[in-house]
Amino acid sequence: MNNLPLKPLKWTQKDLNPLAELHLTAYSALHEYEITEPKRGKFEIKKTRLTDSYKKSEIMTGFTSAKDAQDEAWAHYQRSMQPYIKPDSITDIANWFKAAKPEPTDRDICTQIGCHYEEIDEMDAALSNNGEHNADSAEHYKGIKSDVAAQLNLSCVDELELLDSLCDQIVTATGVAYMMGFDIEGALKEVIRSNNSKMVKGKFTFDENGKIIKPESYSEPDLTPFLSKGE
Repeated sequence: MNNLPLKPLKWTQKDLNPLAELHLTAYSALHEYEITEPKRGKFEIKKTRLTDSYKKSEIMTGFTSAKDAQDEAWAHYQRSMQPYIKPDSITDIANWFKAAKPEPTDRDICTQIGCHYEEIDEMDAALSNNGEHNADSAEHYKGIKSDVAAQLNLSCVDELELLDSLCDQIVTATGVAYMMGFDIEGALKEVIRSNNSKMVKGKFTFDENGKIIKPESYSEPDLTPFLSKGE
Protein backbone atom coordinates (compact mmCIF):
# COMPACT_ATOMS: atom_id res chain seq x y z
CA MET A 1 0.00 0.00 0.00
CA ASN A 2 1.12 3.56 -0.63
CA ASN A 3 -0.27 7.07 -0.50
CA LEU A 4 1.13 8.28 -3.81
CA PRO A 5 -1.36 9.97 -6.17
CA LEU A 6 -2.59 7.79 -9.03
CA LYS A 7 -0.87 8.36 -12.34
CA PRO A 8 -3.22 9.56 -15.12
CA LEU A 9 -4.37 6.98 -17.63
CA LYS A 10 -2.36 7.22 -20.85
CA TRP A 11 -4.63 6.83 -23.89
CA THR A 12 -3.32 5.60 -27.24
CA GLN A 13 -4.98 4.88 -30.58
CA LYS A 14 -4.83 1.11 -30.91
CA ASP A 15 -4.77 1.13 -34.72
CA LEU A 16 -2.01 3.40 -36.00
CA ASN A 17 -3.94 4.04 -39.23
CA PRO A 18 -5.24 7.63 -38.76
CA LEU A 19 -8.32 6.83 -40.87
CA ALA A 20 -9.26 3.86 -38.73
CA GLU A 21 -12.32 3.79 -36.48
CA LEU A 22 -11.77 5.31 -33.03
CA HIS A 23 -10.20 2.71 -30.75
CA LEU A 24 -8.50 4.22 -27.70
CA THR A 25 -6.81 2.02 -25.11
CA ALA A 26 -5.34 2.65 -21.68
CA TYR A 27 -4.01 0.40 -18.92
CA SER A 28 -4.08 0.57 -15.15
CA ALA A 29 -2.48 -1.93 -12.78
CA LEU A 30 -5.74 -3.90 -12.77
CA HIS A 31 -7.64 -3.15 -16.00
CA GLU A 32 -7.43 -2.55 -19.70
CA TYR A 33 -9.83 0.13 -20.94
CA GLU A 34 -10.91 0.31 -24.58
CA ILE A 35 -13.05 3.14 -25.95
CA THR A 36 -14.79 2.73 -29.29
CA GLU A 37 -17.56 4.47 -31.25
CA PRO A 38 -19.76 1.64 -32.59
CA LYS A 39 -22.41 4.16 -33.67
CA ARG A 40 -21.84 7.77 -34.65
CA GLY A 41 -21.97 9.92 -31.52
CA LYS A 42 -22.35 6.86 -29.25
CA PHE A 43 -19.25 5.76 -27.35
CA GLU A 44 -18.66 2.78 -25.12
CA ILE A 45 -15.97 1.41 -22.81
CA LYS A 46 -14.83 -2.20 -22.71
CA LYS A 47 -13.00 -2.84 -19.44
CA THR A 48 -11.12 -6.06 -18.86
CA ARG A 49 -9.62 -7.08 -15.53
CA LEU A 50 -6.02 -8.10 -16.23
CA THR A 51 -5.41 -10.00 -13.00
CA ASP A 52 -8.03 -12.70 -13.61
CA SER A 53 -6.93 -15.97 -15.19
CA TYR A 54 -10.10 -15.80 -17.29
CA LYS A 55 -10.15 -12.23 -18.55
CA LYS A 56 -13.83 -11.37 -18.32
CA SER A 57 -14.80 -8.09 -19.97
CA GLU A 58 -17.61 -5.66 -19.19
CA ILE A 59 -19.12 -3.12 -21.59
CA MET A 60 -20.24 0.33 -20.38
CA THR A 61 -22.38 2.34 -22.80
CA GLY A 62 -24.28 5.62 -23.04
CA PHE A 63 -21.41 8.09 -23.51
CA THR A 64 -21.89 10.97 -25.94
CA SER A 65 -18.20 11.77 -26.36
CA ALA A 66 -14.83 10.09 -26.04
CA LYS A 67 -14.02 12.57 -23.24
CA ASP A 68 -17.06 11.43 -21.23
CA ALA A 69 -15.94 7.83 -21.65
CA GLN A 70 -12.40 8.71 -20.58
CA ASP A 71 -13.75 10.49 -17.48
CA GLU A 72 -15.77 7.41 -16.52
CA ALA A 73 -12.72 5.17 -17.03
CA TRP A 74 -10.70 7.48 -14.76
CA ALA A 75 -13.44 7.40 -12.10
CA HIS A 76 -13.57 3.59 -12.27
CA TYR A 77 -9.77 3.43 -12.08
CA GLN A 78 -9.82 5.51 -8.89
CA ARG A 79 -12.54 3.36 -7.31
CA SER A 80 -10.83 0.08 -8.18
CA MET A 81 -7.49 1.22 -6.73
CA GLN A 82 -8.84 2.42 -3.38
CA PRO A 83 -8.19 -0.90 -1.55
CA TYR A 84 -4.53 -0.68 -2.54
CA ILE A 85 -3.88 2.93 -1.57
CA LYS A 86 -3.11 3.98 1.98
CA PRO A 87 -5.57 6.72 2.97
CA ASP A 88 -3.98 10.16 3.04
CA SER A 89 -6.14 13.24 3.43
CA ILE A 90 -3.90 15.70 1.57
CA THR A 91 -3.61 13.31 -1.39
CA ASP A 92 -7.38 12.69 -1.36
CA ILE A 93 -8.06 16.43 -1.43
CA ALA A 94 -5.53 17.03 -4.21
CA ASN A 95 -7.03 14.22 -6.31
CA TRP A 96 -10.52 15.67 -5.72
CA PHE A 97 -9.38 19.02 -7.12
CA LYS A 98 -7.69 17.29 -10.07
CA ALA A 99 -11.00 15.60 -10.88
CA ALA A 100 -12.91 18.88 -10.57
CA LYS A 101 -10.39 21.12 -12.37
CA PRO A 102 -7.89 19.05 -14.38
CA GLU A 103 -6.56 22.19 -16.11
CA PRO A 104 -7.16 25.16 -13.76
CA THR A 105 -7.35 28.62 -15.33
CA ASP A 106 -6.51 32.03 -13.83
CA ARG A 107 -10.23 32.41 -13.12
CA ASP A 108 -10.21 29.09 -11.23
CA ILE A 109 -7.24 30.28 -9.16
CA CYS A 110 -9.11 33.49 -8.27
CA THR A 111 -12.22 31.53 -7.29
CA GLN A 112 -10.20 29.19 -5.07
CA ILE A 113 -8.47 32.11 -3.33
CA GLY A 114 -11.91 33.62 -2.74
CA CYS A 115 -13.13 30.33 -1.23
CA HIS A 116 -10.07 30.31 1.04
CA TYR A 117 -10.82 33.82 2.30
CA GLU A 118 -14.43 32.70 2.83
CA GLU A 119 -13.27 29.99 5.23
CA ILE A 120 -11.06 32.50 7.09
CA ASP A 121 -14.15 34.69 7.44
CA GLU A 122 -16.03 31.71 8.93
CA MET A 123 -13.23 31.25 11.48
CA ASP A 124 -13.46 34.93 12.45
CA ALA A 125 -17.21 34.56 12.87
CA ALA A 126 -16.74 31.45 15.05
CA LEU A 127 -14.32 33.46 17.23
CA SER A 128 -16.87 36.33 17.41
CA ASN A 129 -14.55 38.62 15.45
CA ASN A 130 -15.42 41.02 12.66
CA GLY A 131 -14.39 39.27 9.44
CA GLU A 132 -15.72 41.94 7.08
CA HIS A 133 -12.32 42.44 5.43
CA ASN A 134 -12.02 38.71 4.72
CA ALA A 135 -15.58 38.60 3.37
CA ASP A 136 -14.77 41.48 1.01
CA SER A 137 -11.63 39.67 -0.16
CA ALA A 138 -13.62 36.50 -0.75
CA GLU A 139 -16.18 38.30 -2.91
CA HIS A 140 -13.42 40.22 -4.69
CA TYR A 141 -11.55 37.11 -5.80
CA LYS A 142 -14.67 35.11 -6.61
CA GLY A 143 -15.65 37.88 -9.02
CA ILE A 144 -18.83 38.99 -7.28
CA LYS A 145 -17.69 42.62 -7.02
CA SER A 146 -15.27 42.92 -9.93
CA ASP A 147 -13.95 41.35 -13.11
CA VAL A 148 -11.97 38.23 -12.16
CA ALA A 149 -9.90 38.50 -15.32
CA ALA A 150 -8.08 41.44 -13.74
CA GLN A 151 -7.82 40.00 -10.24
CA LEU A 152 -4.59 38.09 -10.32
CA ASN A 153 -1.45 38.82 -12.30
CA LEU A 154 0.37 35.51 -11.90
CA SER A 155 3.64 37.01 -13.13
CA CYS A 156 3.66 39.27 -10.03
CA VAL A 157 2.98 36.49 -7.52
CA ASP A 158 5.89 35.49 -5.27
CA GLU A 159 5.31 31.76 -5.69
CA LEU A 160 7.87 30.71 -3.06
CA GLU A 161 6.33 32.96 -0.41
CA LEU A 162 2.81 31.87 -1.36
CA LEU A 163 3.70 28.16 -1.11
CA ASP A 164 5.43 28.75 2.23
CA SER A 165 2.36 30.58 3.52
CA LEU A 166 -0.02 27.80 2.40
CA CYS A 167 2.13 25.13 4.08
CA ASP A 168 2.29 27.18 7.28
CA GLN A 169 -1.48 27.69 7.22
CA ILE A 170 -2.01 23.91 7.05
CA VAL A 171 0.40 23.44 9.98
CA THR A 172 -1.07 26.22 12.12
CA ALA A 173 -4.65 25.14 11.37
CA THR A 174 -3.77 21.61 12.50
CA GLY A 175 -2.17 23.12 15.61
CA VAL A 176 -5.29 25.11 16.50
CA ALA A 177 -7.42 21.98 16.13
CA TYR A 178 -5.01 20.01 18.35
CA MET A 179 -4.95 22.70 21.04
CA MET A 180 -8.77 22.77 21.03
CA GLY A 181 -8.92 18.99 21.41
CA PHE A 182 -10.52 18.41 18.00
CA ASP A 183 -10.04 15.18 16.04
CA ILE A 184 -8.82 17.01 12.94
CA GLU A 185 -7.96 13.82 11.03
CA GLY A 186 -11.40 12.30 11.51
CA ALA A 187 -13.10 15.63 10.76
CA LEU A 188 -11.08 16.10 7.58
CA LYS A 189 -12.06 12.65 6.31
CA GLU A 190 -15.72 13.50 6.97
CA VAL A 191 -15.34 16.74 4.98
CA ILE A 192 -13.72 14.75 2.15
CA ARG A 193 -16.67 12.33 2.20
CA SER A 194 -19.07 15.25 2.01
CA ASN A 195 -17.14 16.88 -0.84
CA ASN A 196 -17.19 13.61 -2.77
CA SER A 197 -20.99 13.67 -2.62
CA LYS A 198 -20.87 16.77 -4.86
CA MET A 199 -19.72 14.50 -7.71
CA VAL A 200 -22.39 12.89 -9.90
CA LYS A 201 -21.20 10.09 -12.20
CA GLY A 202 -17.65 11.36 -11.95
CA LYS A 203 -18.58 14.95 -12.89
CA PHE A 204 -19.18 18.30 -11.25
CA THR A 205 -21.50 21.19 -12.12
CA PHE A 206 -20.22 24.76 -11.69
CA ASP A 207 -21.85 28.16 -11.20
CA GLU A 208 -20.96 31.30 -13.20
CA ASN A 209 -17.97 31.95 -10.91
CA GLY A 210 -16.57 28.44 -11.33
CA LYS A 211 -17.61 27.22 -7.87
CA ILE A 212 -19.01 23.69 -7.60
CA ILE A 213 -22.81 23.51 -7.29
CA LYS A 214 -24.16 21.14 -4.64
CA PRO A 215 -26.39 18.49 -6.32
CA GLU A 216 -29.22 16.54 -4.72
CA SER A 217 -26.70 13.82 -3.83
CA TYR A 218 -24.78 16.26 -1.59
CA SER A 219 -24.80 15.62 2.15
CA GLU A 220 -23.44 18.07 4.72
CA PRO A 221 -20.49 16.91 6.84
CA ASP A 222 -21.39 15.92 10.40
CA LEU A 223 -18.44 17.16 12.45
CA THR A 224 -20.06 16.82 15.89
CA PRO A 225 -18.32 13.48 16.68
CA PHE A 226 -14.91 15.11 16.08
CA LEU A 227 -15.19 17.97 18.58
CA SER A 228 -13.23 15.81 21.00
CA LYS A 229 -10.78 12.98 20.35
CA GLY A 230 -12.31 11.09 23.25
CA GLU A 231 -8.95 10.08 24.61
